[in-house]
Order: sequence, then structure tokens, then C-alpha cells
Amino acid sequence: MILLKDINKFYGKKQVLKDINLTINNSEAVAFLGSNGSGKTTLVEIIAKLLKPTSGTVEHNNENNDKEKVRVGMQFQDGSWPPGTKILDLVTFYKNKSYLKSKEFLDLVDAFNLDKFIKKPIDSLSGGERQRANCFLSVINDPQILILDELITGLDLEMQIKLINFFKNYKKNNDLTLLIVSHIPEEVEDLCDRVVLLKDGEVFEDISIKEIQKKYGSLRKRLLEYYAI
Repeated sequence: MILLKDINKFYGKKQVLKDINLTINNSEAVAFLGSNGSGKTTLVEIIAKLLKPTSGTVEHNNENNDKEKVRVGMQFQDGSWPPGTKILDLVTFYKNKSYLKSKEFLDLVDAFNLDKFIKKPIDSLSGGERQRANCFLSVINDPQILILDELITGLDLEMQIKLINFFKNYKKNNDLTLLIVSHIPEEVEDLCDRVVLLKDGEVFEDISIKEIQKKYGSLRKRLLEYYAI
């Protein structure tokens, strides 16, 4: 369980998150939506404990509500690595050389279509190739919380479909909490069961996908109303 209590975040005098209180249960799939600058990425980086809130607390608790350390995997929009670093270098660092012969590794290489550039420096790859590399790196440590930030942005339709199907099955087959930052409603409807809509750094709406579909027909129609406000 993830408990966010009175989360505020300032960058200098600018407040980007305001009094965020949320409970995210284990194994939930939650999307964070909103306009650019609404605080989505800042919030998930605080959940991942990559950023510290200016005030408030983030707790990762087990089923007995005791605090615990959890493995977090995060697919960044654009990861930064030392010049010349290859995907294979990172796999060897995070896992070991024997992992390179495992079925899990070979299946992931196939899922993300990495075979043509897995031995190339990451800084030489295209934006779409780096995106797939970052997706791959987000799951190799069997995360308990997986965060996907703009998963399919910039990818062709074939790869978008392949990644959405991969993570849908990955979520189904693994006991993890999935958090998504996205601007694409169809991606969210495929992968998530709950939406947290942010506006100016605050929680504007916290609602299930089923409620949205019942009330508005689709998430896209809900967002059209939201952006028209």
C-alpha cells in the first residue's frame, strides 16, 4: 500500500503539488492524468522516492500496515547514462552474466525488440529505441511498484500495441502496483482501473475507469470535458 499524506512540493517559490492525500492499494493500476505542468511526473517521482516532498510523507506499507522497503521500477521519459554505456553493460551490472542466457532475458529482448541495438551505446540510439531500452530496464529487477511515464509517446503504432499488451500481461502475471503517467486515454483504459486527475498541482478527481465509462462513455470523453473547463 502507498500512503501519501499532505504532500506539498515547491521549486523555489513555485508550488507544483498542493496537499496531495492518496491511498493506492497493492496490485492497483492507477493513472495520473492532467495538463502539462499539473504535477504528474513530480508526484510519481516522489512516490518512487527519487524526489523528496517539501512537506508531507510517503509510506510504503505491507498488508499489516507496517512500513516496508519495496522494489520500484521506473521507465523514465529519457534516461541518462554515461557516454558509451550499452544495455548489456547495465544488465550485467544489475543482474549478472548468467542472466543473459536466461529465458526471462531472451523473452524481454523479444518483447521490446532490443536485439538490433542491445550492443550499441545507448547515447547513439533513436528516441524510440531509448524508450524501449528504458522500458526493459524498468522490469529486470522484478519491481513491486512499476511506474511508466509516457510509455508509448513517440513510438509507432505497432510498438505501442506491443508494449501495451506486454505490460497488460506483465501486470496480470505479477503481483505489482502499476502507476502510469499518460496523455493517451486509450492506453489508460487498457492498463488501469483508476484515474487520478490533477489540476494545478491538486487532485481534481479520483475515479475508477468503470465509473468514468458509466458516466461519460469513455475516458477520452471525460477528458474532453475536463480540458473544456
